[in-house]
Amino acid sequence: MAEKKRKKGNGIIFGLVLLGASIVAIWKNEHRFDYYKAARDTVPAEAVDGLAAGALFSHTGRMDRDLTLKGRYVESIVGYLEVDRIAEIYAWDRDEDDDGVSWSKEWMSHLESNERNEGLTKQFDSGTLVPPSYRVADLSVDSARIQFVDPAEAIPPAGLQLTDQGTGGGLVPREDHFYLSKGDPDQLGDERISYRGIPVPEVATYFGKWGDGVGVAHQAEVKEGLIAGIIQDKGILHHLVAGPRETALATIKAHLARLKMIFRIVGLVVCTIGGGILFSSLTRVLVFLPFVGPFLNRVTGWIGMLVGFLLGLVTLILAFLTSKPIILAGIALVVIAGLVFFVRNARRKRGRIQEDVAGRLGHAPSSLELSELEFIQLWQLAAGNGAINPDEQRCLDQWVRRHGWSAEKVADLTRRAEQELGGTSDKEKLEALIRYSLADGRIDRRELKTLQTAATWAGIGRKGLGTLMTEVQGDEGGLFIGDLETENRDAPLNTI
Repeated sequence: MAEKKRKKGNGIIFGLVLLGASIVAIWKNEHRFDYYKAARDTVPAEAVDGLAAGALFSHTGRMDRDLTLKGRYVESIVGYLEVDRIAEIYAWDRDEDDDGVSWSKEWMSHLESNERNEGLTKQFDSGTLVPPSYRVADLSVDSARIQFVDPAEAIPPAGLQLTDQGTGGGLVPREDHFYLSKGDPDQLGDERISYRGIPVPEVATYFGKWGDGVGVAHQAEVKEGLIAGIIQDKGILHHLVAGPRETALATIKAHLARLKMIFRIVGLVVCTIGGGILFSSLTRVLVFLPFVGPFLNRVTGWIGMLVGFLLGLVTLILAFLTSKPIILAGIALVVIAGLVFFVRNARRKRGRIQEDVAGRLGHAPSSLELSELEFIQLWQLAAGNGAINPDEQRCLDQWVRRHGWSAEKVADLTRRAEQELGGTSDKEKLEALIRYSLADGRIDRRELKTLQTAATWAGIGRKGLGTLMTEVQGDEGGLFIGDLETENRDAPLNTI
């Protein structure tokens, strides 16, 4: 039992870590250092002699395509700006999840410590080969913290010469790597080394900072922490890129866009998985419910994945907008312009309705008088087909209670309604009710329900009510009514 509780707690923690880390990564990815903009803003320098210390510049020139890098297990590699040495061992990988422990043999860069790998050792290690400096025409570029955006390619072992350390270690060339066999029939413990490098271009452009007679790294933004390392956000302008300046800038721009898209997708995937793990762990007790327990447990996992995805998506949208001030300002301007238009349009319509009501009555009515006139129209609509039934009377009583009228006042208004009954059609009564409701400039939810109820009494329904309200307002636009009508589409018709 203690072991089960521990595993459940681990699942909750693991889900929270995945969910939290992915949300932070999504946010930081959108706010990462824009090295394309930094490179674009550098000053092109045909000659570097006159540059001031600390100046940000770019310089284009030819490169030595016979650039030679010294290796550890191979003598030398010619014609590459940077070379990655990938050393791997074939060993057991242990994976544990809710279904138990599973084992698989895989090529891995680090030997996993587990009971099946006991006795295995990794002889070769990975690394990166770079020269002390580069030359772009007459410019010397420091290789420390140099950044590349051009693609790397596999370097076949056929053209490489092993060192004594490589041959002494038992390496032999194969199709695309050097291989060390340790004699196990299942290849367990075997090692291999492969090389990938960025070819030296004929012409390259450097973007960076002038310092002490060489191009050096410019730490434009301080980027620290685990997340910044995972998403490869270094905050550095110190780039050596193939091609003339404009070609190099296009390559940098494409590389940055590709990198951001990759981590957007990865962030959303991890956020989705984290949500699923978290919800599954929190609701694992459901599995013990009879009959429906296993089904509910699986469903909560899918719900958690959906929640995780939505959290990631909302984070991505907010991060994208806040990282683009121009877009955010444009959206704000559109929203403000829409609100201004809406308010002005509403005022114009309210003024027209009020003029219409004042013209029909011969004076500008007060809010109290408008409420009384609305009651009269409601009563006449309810009584238009004979006696007022209990449901209709209940609606009228609710109107009276809402306005706090006395019995004497209700009796007086009822007499007025009876005296005027029969002078107009139900449609005309409903039009008058709409006109009085709109005259104060707004229709709240209860007024809307009142109009919907009255439309039912008049026999035109909600669709007809919308059309009639548009006609009363005198144009195609609605005065607050469009959203309210949609929002209350399923509201009861017999409630005021």
